[in-house]
This record gives sequence, structure tokens and C-alpha cells, in this order.
Amino acid sequence: MLTQLAHEAPAWAAYAPHVLHAPPPLIRDPSMPLVTVVTPSYNQGRFIGDTLASVLGQDYPNLEYLVVDGGSSDETLAMLRRFAGDPRMRWISEPDRGQSDAINKGWASAHGQILAWLNSDDTYLPGAIARQVAALGAYPAAGAVYADALYTDAAGRPLTRLAGRPFSPLAVLRLELPAQPTVFLRRAIVAQVGPLNLARRYSMDSDYWARAMLLAPFAQTHADVATYRLHAESKTVAQPAGFYAEWLAIAEGFFAAPGVPPELRAARRAVLADIYAAMANLEAAGGKPRAALRYLVYALGLAGLRPRMLKLPLALLDRALPLGLAARATALWGRRRRGG
Repeated sequence: MLTQLAHEAPAWAAYAPHVLHAPPPLIRDPSMPLVTVVTPSYNQGRFIGDTLASVLGQDYPNLEYLVVDGGSSDETLAMLRRFAGDPRMRWISEPDRGQSDAINKGWASAHGQILAWLNSDDTYLPGAIARQVAALGAYPAAGAVYADALYTDAAGRPLTRLAGRPFSPLAVLRLELPAQPTVFLRRAIVAQVGPLNLARRYSMDSDYWARAMLLAPFAQTHADVATYRLHAESKTVAQPAGFYAEWLAIAEGFFAAPGVPPELRAARRAVLADIYAAMANLEAAGGKPRAALRYLVYALGLAGLRPRMLKLPLALLDRALPLGLAARATALWGRRRRGG
């Protein structure tokens, strides 16, 4: 019997009044688990058509697709109505408390044994769902799986590859993150972790991974499964300061939580230094050398010289001569960390 998450998991009970009411999802292959994908949406009408098509174009047989729109005033609703005839999809449009609240509404309504979310400006590549379901089957101890993604520009043209790194809790905390649109989680993990934190407006994914990985490890798969669109309105591009504050708060909250193993807690200063170094590199790339220097000083004071700091002079040089040196260094370091 398929039950919505909010009606069976105590941690989700507060969202029970907000579940989307609709007939049970269509099961085309009883031997395969049901996957619920949620798309939070707000005024991304120029992109959401690609998102919807990428999900509903998947070849996986058992799909429940929930779109939770926050009351868009652009062409989003017209696009949703265009796809609404697909029996795998249902949607709602009403005011909410932001992206995390929209995802929570969707996951609270989920019947699936496997859950994911895909933002309304990102897409799945062909075969993404089937590939990640197979990965969860291959790694029974994993609470979630993640893979590689492609950064694209506003028009959907590929920019660079966002390659995953081997999983470890410290790697997640130092922002060597699983690419959010590639992550698929087991229902049991989501049931225990509970809803996303509404206080996180920028890094709700990082916060959730930090909570989930205390219950079970994540497993890495080596494939491109999603695209991650960068455009002027995306929070990743437009509002870096919000990310900075949340990155630091997530790390500090993790290390302060009860039950964190001593060997992880001992890495606190090094992890915070790596976060400050990442902030310095981003400010340097954005043409703000004074801010970059300030964050670098913070990082050095915490843990001395760290490998991530070596990217800073390359980022500064790229401002004068756009040779892509920092990006090349990141790719080279990533290949070394992945062992290839």
C-alpha cells in the first residue's frame, strides 16, 4: 500500500495538512521501486519547460512527478497546463514560504520509495532516473547516491563538467558537494531526517546532506545525470553572500551536534578554513581582491596553508588574462582526487 510520507513518518507530521491530494501514482512495473521527483517552482517560466520535458521524458517506468509552484506570475502556469495531461504528474500553485517549503510539501506528498528534487531551471539527462535507481540497488548500505552534472549557461549550452568527488563527511562539509540535481535518497532516510530547514534559503541541499550523512553514507556513481543551469537570476550566481553565511552555519552546526565522532569534530578548524578559502577564491574571481584577502587571512589563521588557497592567485590572474587557469586547476585537482 503506497502511503504519503507525511502520513507515516512522525518527523513529517507537521506537513500532513499540506499534502497534494490526487489518485495513487501509476505503477507500470511492480518489480521496480516508485521514484518521486519534486520540482519547486517560482517564476522560472522560461526554463521550466525544459525541466518538465526532461523528467517526463525519462524511460523509468514508475514515476511520480510533483511540481510545487509558489504562485508564479509569469508563463509558468501555462507551461504546467501544457504538461498536465501526463498521468505521472500533478501540480499545485499557491503562496509558500520559499524553496525549502515547496520541496517539503512535495516530499510530504510522496508515495515513492526513492525521492529526489530537481529545481525548475535544471534538467535530467536521458536515463538519469533509471541509472540512479540501479545505483541504489548496487549499494544497499547507502542512504543516497549522487553522480556528475554539467553546468550550462542560460540557453542550456554546456559550460563545464561538475564531477563528483569520493564521498566523505568532511568532503561534504568543505563544499566538495554532491551535485544537488544528481542526488536520489531512500525514503527511509528522508523519513528520519525530516523536512528541509526553512531557515536555509541558499544551501538547503548542503544542510540536508550534512544531516542525512549522519544516518548513512552516500554512494558515488560515475555518469552525467543532470544539468545545472547558471544564469543571472540564479541564487548561485546572484547572491554569494547568502551562501557564505549558510556554509559556515551548516559546518558549525554539524560539529556542535551530539553524536559527531571525535575524529570528525577534530577537523573543525581545517573545514572552516577550507570554506573561507572557497569564499576567498569566489571573491577573487568576482573582482573583489580586498574581500578575497580578508577571507584568506581568516583561513590562514584557522589552519595555516591549505591546498584550496593555491587557487587564489590563479583566480586573480584570470581577472587580468581570462585564460581559465583557476577552472583548469580545479579540474586537474578533481581528477587527482578521483584517482584519474
